[in-house]
Amino acid sequence: MTIRRPYSLPNCTLILEGLSDATAAGQVDTRPLMSILVNAECHFAGKEKPLTGGRDFFESLVTAASNYAQEFLSGVPHSHSLKDKPSLVQFQKVDDHLHRLIVQSPGSSADSTHSSGASTTVPARQVDITTVQLFDLVEAVDQFLADGRTLPDIMLSIAPVSKRYAKAEVPVAQRAAPAAVGVTSLALAAIAFFMIPPPEVKNPKDPLPQPNSSSTTPASPVASEQPTTSPTPSSAEAADLETLVTAAPEITDPTQLYFLQRKLQNNIYQKWTTRRQFRQELVYRVGVGKDGAVVGYKPVNSAAGDRLEETPLPELLYIPATGSDRTKEPLAQFRVVFTRRGVPQVSPWYGYKEKPSLGPEITDPTQLGSLKDRLSEQLKQNWQGTPSFPRSLQYRVAVTKDGVVADYEPKNQPAFDYEDETPLPKLFQPSNSPDAVPQEPLAQFSVVFAPNGVIEVRSLQRN
Repeated sequence: MTIRRPYSLPNCTLILEGLSDATAAGQVDTRPLMSILVNAECHFAGKEKPLTGGRDFFESLVTAASNYAQEFLSGVPHSHSLKDKPSLVQFQKVDDHLHRLIVQSPGSSADSTHSSGASTTVPARQVDITTVQLFDLVEAVDQFLADGRTLPDIMLSIAPVSKRYAKAEVPVAQRAAPAAVGVTSLALAAIAFFMIPPPEVKNPKDPLPQPNSSSTTPASPVASEQPTTSPTPSSAEAADLETLVTAAPEITDPTQLYFLQRKLQNNIYQKWTTRRQFRQELVYRVGVGKDGAVVGYKPVNSAAGDRLEETPLPELLYIPATGSDRTKEPLAQFRVVFTRRGVPQVSPWYGYKEKPSLGPEITDPTQLGSLKDRLSEQLKQNWQGTPSFPRSLQYRVAVTKDGVVADYEPKNQPAFDYEDETPLPKLFQPSNSPDAVPQEPLAQFSVVFAPNGVIEVRSLQRN
């Protein structure tokens, strides 16, 4: 069976497709272990085609992205051994706002030659990405590295670099300033981790020590998926989740999982009003009903159990009426990670078996044109005030046949940060259906709010 694991951020998504080694059977963890990578895709918001490749491409992307992001933030260049084989993925700084990602074709290099001495040059693919997209790529890589059930043999070698090579003429805060727009917590956290003494570096896949003392030694920068053994405030919920997972029917439909994933992530964003950074990631296994309500959760690593009350999960937990039997209701399982940089990440516990859809859609061109004009007029009439955001906000907006906004989804980080400045929350009318997936056909549109006050609406059918 093919295993599909997405690691999603607003501006970048990594999708890994692979297989499970037959020799890995009998594992205690119920999530299948992906030990063989078949294909890797890197999608950037606004880019038509993803970057794709096999294991060499993905390993090179993980290493290059991590090294370049650290170098960009700290100003400390990374030295590369001349004995190392040429990297398939490289980054070049265009300016403080733009970065060039270069992907070489496998087996090609400027130095490679045929036996006849002729150079073999295969055109490399180049993609220019923003600083925000760069940081979202790094977040996606961090999410993969914290996932102990996906390619555990791929590890990132992290080593502190001497600060004597730093570019002292440019303050670190100034270099990171462009990224602070829209991803302030991410950029500031990265700066803070550079300025404090480096913590003890451990293999991201290694088990974490259990919290049996009051030691103040910094924890590993990436949390592994090791179940906590110490008592936690969520012990009742943990036991209840295990009961539900065993008895309740499982939701596996990709489209239903997609809408439940978005609903859960949106609920977390709305409830987590006092975001903070952590010394290591908090990883949870979360059960969600078909209506999107959180019915149970379980800490996966020790830090998650210790710091549960600092997350919005207890507030989101649904307490059923006395006498109700939740074990008969379908259940979807998600992996929720509160990253060290204060960004919540949600993905299906078992990944997607196939690509999800957006549900039933309105496709008639005449009807789409009419609904597009109606949506544009509604947005213009309800958008008041002067925009304060420096970059365009991108959304996917779905409307009913009557022009009612039934669903919308931020597609870049500024869209999350400045959502309240748009008329979308006011126009949004959620369905009364108990299911997360829309039951009636919807017209899907791409909506962009520009800093100069212009609103662009176009049908997703034309993308």
